[in-house]
This record gives sequence, structure tokens and C-alpha cells, in this order.
Amino acid sequence: MEKKTTPFITVIIAAYNRKAFLKEAIASALDQTLPRSKYEIVVIKNFRDKDIDSYIKKNHLKSVLSNTASNGGFIIDAFKKSRGDVICFLDDDDKFTRDKLQHVYAEFENDPKLVFYHNNYKVINYRGRIIESRNDKNRYANVKKSKFIEASFNNSSISIRRNLLSNNISTWEKAKLSIDTLSLALAVKNGGGIKFSNEELTLYRIHDSNSSLKKTMEESLSEFIDRKQAIERRFCEVSSLFCKIVIGSDFESEFKKFSIEDKLKYKIYSVKRAEKKWLPTLGEYLWLSKYLDRNSLILVLISILPVYFRKKVIAHIMRVRHSGVASIQDR
Repeated sequence: MEKKTTPFITVIIAAYNRKAFLKEAIASALDQTLPRSKYEIVVIKNFRDKDIDSYIKKNHLKSVLSNTASNGGFIIDAFKKSRGDVICFLDDDDKFTRDKLQHVYAEFENDPKLVFYHNNYKVINYRGRIIESRNDKNRYANVKKSKFIEASFNNSSISIRRNLLSNNISTWEKAKLSIDTLSLALAVKNGGGIKFSNEELTLYRIHDSNSSLKKTMEESLSEFIDRKQAIERRFCEVSSLFCKIVIGSDFESEFKKFSIEDKLKYKIYSVKRAEKKWLPTLGEYLWLSKYLDRNSLILVLISILPVYFRKKVIAHIMRVRHSGVASIQDR
């Protein structure tokens, strides 16, 4: 039987160009049932704000100012100021429930082999009200291996062992986005325990002050296509990195499928021009045919449409997103 460990936790709260909900996020990390002697809070942001800085100082928290553009590098800048054995991530617009850290502490204390823990979450709107229609208490019941990557969504639900950061600093610095999936990939590489829990310990906020939602409401179809293509290109780059991390592991096929799907999305939005490097090859289409599910089949079918019809599909996607943003604003 494994001997229990006594972990110390670091909560890294990251804010990049957003201030509106940061104090709420910090307050939720402060208002925990776990004694403050068992955890610390590191707040990293790329801006100064008199009110927020005063709040951080008053509560004796560590504060880091960083202009690092990549998500992974941003986290590393905060990590270098941390001392926790376990690192919990919290985005500036999300919140922890009061018992979040108590649960995280118990999970890592009871299982020394655990390296990646992902809890369930409740969806809230910009006012902090729970959106019941977006919640699922059994979201993480019996998560299949093929769904691990999809299930890893949401940074604010993730807690990892320190060594997944300390032993992979250069890899984190290369990751421009998707640190939730990066954390999973590094856990797979590490070979330690991975756990998905149905405990709803995070409040995940969707809101119209999110920059991508604002842009969706304001941009033309052409601008929407250009922006989405640029985003999907970045996803292609980072999912390629993830594939290299897990080479030789039991999850190699899952990450390869994930990477090819990102290439399909990039191709869908490449109605003007494209970098050949990020387009799916015939060999990748054939490989994916052995692992098709509903989502990947839809992506394949849209990706092989002529440009005219792809633009029609994209226009529909844009209208749906407009409708979704409007419904958020109306709540």
C-alpha cells in the first residue's frame, strides 16, 4: 500500500488582458475550506491595475507581471514563483467552489501516483448565475480512453503534480494555447495516474466580455474566416507538439486523431489560401477512416466540399455563433 503524502498546493490564477472577473476568481481561491497554511496563491497578469494590485497585496498573495504571449510560457512565469507540490489552474473569469482545494488535497494525498486530476464544473453566466441547461452532473462518469482529450477541457478544472511543469519547462514555453490538453499529454508521457471526477468543484463562466465572442458579433464573414483560419493554424501547431510528446504511449492514436481533426478544421476555413504543412494529407484521411466517429465524419465531409459550399457552411456556423452570443447577453 502506497504511503500517503502531504502535498502543498499552489493556485495559479492567470489573467491576460481581462480584469472584469479577476477579483471574483481570487476571492473564490481565498474562500476555501482547506486551511491557508496548506496552499498559496500566485496571480499572474499582463497589466497593472491599482484596485486589483491593492487587493492582491492586502491578501498577501504572490503577484507576477508578465508580457509572455504564449499560454504555456505565461504559466511558467508564474510557476517559477511557486512552491507547491500540486498546481491548480484558475482562469481569471472562472471560480472555485469553497471545497475545491479540500478535494484536490485529499486526492493527491491519498494517491502518490496521481499526476493529473480533472474535476467536473458548473457553467455560469457573466452574473455568476448557474446555467442549468449547460450542466451535467455525470459528465465524467466512466470517461473512455478515446474521450480523454475532449474531457480534459477547461484549465480551471485541472490540478497536476509539480514535476509535469518542472521537468518540461521548454515544452510549456512552446505551447501557445490549450494548456488543458498539454497537461493531459504530459501526464500520459509521465505514466502516472490520471483521474476524471464528477465532483463539481469549478464554476466555468461564459460571457459576452470574452474577446472572441465580441469579435464574432462585430466582424464580417470574410473577417470571421480569416480569424478562424489563424486560430485553427495555431491549434494545428500545438496539437502537433502534443503528438510528439505522447509518441510510444498508449494514447498515441488518440492524439494523432486529435491532430488530424485540427488539420481538417484548418482546411475548412482555408477558402482563400493555406499553408500546405497544416493541410491533411491523403494518408491522414485514410488513417482517420479507421477511427471515424460522428464528429470526425462531419469534419471530413465539410473539408472535401468545394470552396463555394464550404463558405456556405461557415456562414451558417457564424450565424449560430451570433445566436449563441445573443442568448448569453439575454440571460
